[in-house]
Amino acid sequence: MIDQAISSNLARDSAVQAPDTLSDPRLNILILNTHLPIFPGGGGVEYLTTTHMAGLADQVGLVSMVHSRDDLNKAQDLVDAGVQLYLWQSSYLDTAPPPPKHSPLARRLRQWLEELANRYQAWPRRPIDTLILDRCFRNMAPAITSALAEHPWQVLSVVESSAAAMIDYLPRHMVSILVMHDIRSVLYERRAMASASSWQRLQFKRQARRYFTFERDYCQRYDLVVTVSNHDAAWVRTHYRPRRVITVPLPIDTRYFQPEPIAAEQADRIVFTGLMNHPPNADAAVYFARQVLPTIRLAVPKAEFYVVGRHPTAEVQALSQLPGVCVTGGVPDIRPLLGSAAVVVVPLRYGSGARQKILEAWSMEKCVVSTTIGAEGLAYQDGVHLAIADDAEFMAGTVIHALRERGFRDRLRYAGRAVALEAHHPQRIAREYHREIEITLSEKRQQDVPMRVALDMRWMIPGHAGGLENLARSFTRHLLALDRYNAYTAILPARCRYDFDLRGHDNFRVISQDSLGAYARRLRLRLVRALFGRLRLDHWESPEVMRLRFARSLDAEIVYSYPGYIYPDVYPLRHVLMVPDIQHEYFPEFFSKQALEERRRLYGDSIQRADHICAISQFTRQTLIERLGVAPDKITTVALAADPIFNTGGEPLEDDTKLRKYGLQPGSYLFFPAHTWRHKNHRTAIDALRILRGKYGLTPTLVCSGGAREAQPALEQQIAEHGLHNQVRFLGYCPHADLPALYRGAACLIFPSLFEGFGMPVLEAMACGCPVVCSNTSSLPEIAGDAALLVDPFAGEAFAEAAARLLRDADLRAGMRARGLPQAERFSWQRHTRETVAVFYRVHRQIREL
Repeated sequence: MIDQAISSNLARDSAVQAPDTLSDPRLNILILNTHLPIFPGGGGVEYLTTTHMAGLADQVGLVSMVHSRDDLNKAQDLVDAGVQLYLWQSSYLDTAPPPPKHSPLARRLRQWLEELANRYQAWPRRPIDTLILDRCFRNMAPAITSALAEHPWQVLSVVESSAAAMIDYLPRHMVSILVMHDIRSVLYERRAMASASSWQRLQFKRQARRYFTFERDYCQRYDLVVTVSNHDAAWVRTHYRPRRVITVPLPIDTRYFQPEPIAAEQADRIVFTGLMNHPPNADAAVYFARQVLPTIRLAVPKAEFYVVGRHPTAEVQALSQLPGVCVTGGVPDIRPLLGSAAVVVVPLRYGSGARQKILEAWSMEKCVVSTTIGAEGLAYQDGVHLAIADDAEFMAGTVIHALRERGFRDRLRYAGRAVALEAHHPQRIAREYHREIEITLSEKRQQDVPMRVALDMRWMIPGHAGGLENLARSFTRHLLALDRYNAYTAILPARCRYDFDLRGHDNFRVISQDSLGAYARRLRLRLVRALFGRLRLDHWESPEVMRLRFARSLDAEIVYSYPGYIYPDVYPLRHVLMVPDIQHEYFPEFFSKQALEERRRLYGDSIQRADHICAISQFTRQTLIERLGVAPDKITTVALAADPIFNTGGEPLEDDTKLRKYGLQPGSYLFFPAHTWRHKNHRTAIDALRILRGKYGLTPTLVCSGGAREAQPALEQQIAEHGLHNQVRFLGYCPHADLPALYRGAACLIFPSLFEGFGMPVLEAMACGCPVVCSNTSSLPEIAGDAALLVDPFAGEAFAEAAARLLRDADLRAGMRARGLPQAERFSWQRHTRETVAVFYRVHRQIREL
C-alpha cells in the first residue's frame, strides 16, 4: 500500500491545486432504456419518472431507440422536460420494413439458424431473451458513446433486468442502478405453471432457473436495485441479496387520466388494456375471452369484451371471431375506450411487478376486477379498491355482479382513484427516488477508494516517439516506486509490455492491443462476424460495441494521454492530457495541408475534451492560453526531468567503449540529438559547421542521433553543397543507454531548434556536464537558465561563434558545466510524478463531486 505520508502529500497537493469549488455536489444521471418512454403510449411509467427526475437532478440523459416517426415526434416532450436524448433511429421511421424476399421454408430455416445462434451465444446459462437486449445494445452503442463522451455521468441507470448485462460493456460509474419492472425468474416460473403443454412447462422452468441465476448475479453487482412494489422488493431482498433495494411505485398522471362522465359508460362493456404481444397480456386476453366471457354472456347476453392494445398476437387477433369480442389493436387514445367501460378486467394468470393498467383504470374511476397476480404490487383491499377473482367461474360471477350493481361499481371506483391520487403521484415519487439516489451517491462519495487510471502509451514504439518515449518511461518508473495504492493500467505495445518490473506491484497491470492474444481474439471475432454474415444473421459485437468494451476492460475512470491527443476508443472515460507543444500553431509551414488539418483537429478536439491538461513547461502553458484560449485553471505546469542515467558519473572505460562503437573521440564532436524534423533546424547547425571551418579554422564533427524525417533530403543536399561529408554523421536511432556517453564525450551540445515545448536534450546535456549552445526561443531559456549560451536560431554565425568559444576556452567550458549541474537538479522526476498524480487526484475528486 502507498506510504501514508506520500498519500497524504499527494492529496494535499491536489487540494492546493484544485480550490474547493465543489461544495454543492451535482447529480447527473444517464438512463439506458431500450424502449423509448413516450406519453401517452408505451413506457408511460418511465416517461413520468424520467421527466420528473429531469426537474430535480442537474442533468438527465436518456439513451434509447426510436422505431417510428410518431414516436420520434413525441420524444420532443422529453426534450422540453429537460432530458438530453441520445437516440438510435430505425431505418424505417417513415416506411414499413420490406416484406421477406425468401420462401416460407427459407424463412423457417433462417429462424432455426437464429435460434441455434442464440443458444450458442447463451450457453451455458444465460437466458436466451437477454440476447435480444445485446442486439439493442449494439444499436444504441454509438449513442451511448456520444453520451459518455459529452458529459460526466455519476449515475448509470439500466431499465429492465433483461438488460442488466449492459453494465459489463460500459465503464464503471460511481452509482449503478438496475430498474426492475418485474422479476423475470418469477414471471417464467408462473408462466410454466399456467402452461398446458408439458414441453412448454419444461422450457419455461429452464428459463426461470437461468433468470434466477442471471438476476441474482447482476442484482449483487448494481449499487441500487429499484422495484415497483414492496412485494417485489421483499422477494429480491430475500432471494437475490442485493447491496441495496428500494421501492419506487408506478406513477400515474391523474390529470391526463381524468374520470369520464358516468353517462359515457356502456352498461355491458368490459375492457382489458395492455401491450398485446406481451405474453402475460396475450394469455390473459385469451383466457378471459375463451373461459370467462361465455359464462358472463349467459347471464348478460349483451356483454362485450374489448381487447385494447398494440401489437396483438395472431392468437389474440383470432379472438375477434368470438361472439362479443372486439380486438382493437393500437388506438390513438385509450381514454375513450376506458371511459366507456363498465368494468375493467385484469385477468392475468402469470406475471410480476405491478400493473399500470390498474392505475389508469383507478385514475379514471373505473371498477376493476383482477386476479391476485394481476393486482400484485399495489396497495389495495379486496372488495374496497377492487375485486379479486382467481378462477374463471368466480371471475365471471364477480364481473356479472359488477355489471348489474352500480353501487358496487361506484364503491370500488371512488376508492381506487383515492389510492392513485395518494400513493402514485409522479412528483412525489420522483422526489423520493431522487432522495434515494442522493443517499446512495453520498455513501459512495464517503468511501475512500483508490483512483483508477489508464496510462495510454500504445504509441510508445522504440525509436519512433522521440523524447516522449523517455518521458513516459521515466514517469512510469517513478510512479511504480511512488504509488502502490491507486490502480493503474498501462496500454503498451506488445514489444514493450515487459519493459517495467511489476513484481510486487499488484496495483499495476499492462494490456496490449497488438499482442498475439489480442490479434487472435480479433481474428475469432472477424470469423464469427463473417459466418453470421454468410448466414444472413446479425452479430451484436459491432465495432462500436467493441470500443465500449475496450474502455470497460481498462477498468479506469481517468485516462492519461501523453502525446497531445486522445484516442477515440477511450472517449467514454475522463481525461488528463499532456500537451508537449502546439508547434503547428506557430510554424504551420512545417506541415503538409493534410497533416496540419489533422493536427489541429486532433489537438483541438482533445484539448477541448480533456478534463485537465498538463503542460510540460510554463511556455507551453502560456501558448495554450494565448493561442487556443484554454482557461488558465484547466492547465497545470508539470515540468519534466532528465532520466537519472544522464549524469556526470559515467565510467570512463565504459564511455570510451561506447564512443568507439560509433567511431568517436572524446571532445572531437558537437552533439545534436534530434530526429530530422524541420523545426529541429539542422540547417543552422550545418551552416555553423561551415562557418567554423571557414572563419575559425575549426573542423569538429557534427554528430546527429535520431531518425531520418522529412528534412533529411534537404540536409543531405546542403551537406553536399558545402563539402561537409566528412564532418557530419547521422547515427540514426541510438539505444537510450548509449546517449549519456555521447553527451559526456561531446565538446558541447548544439541545439538550434526553432520550437520546443520543453527541450529535453538541453536538460540531459547539463545533467551530463556537457556545455550547451541552444536557441533563445520558446521554452529553451526557461530550461537552460544561465547555464547555456543562448543565440538566435536563424543565425549560423552566432552558433558558430558560440561553439568556437567553447571549443577554444577550457575555463568557459568548466564554468558552464558548473552552472549546468545545479540547473539540471532543479528538475526532478519525483517532483514531476507527484505533481502529475496530484492532477489525477484533482480530476478524481471532480468525478466524485462534479
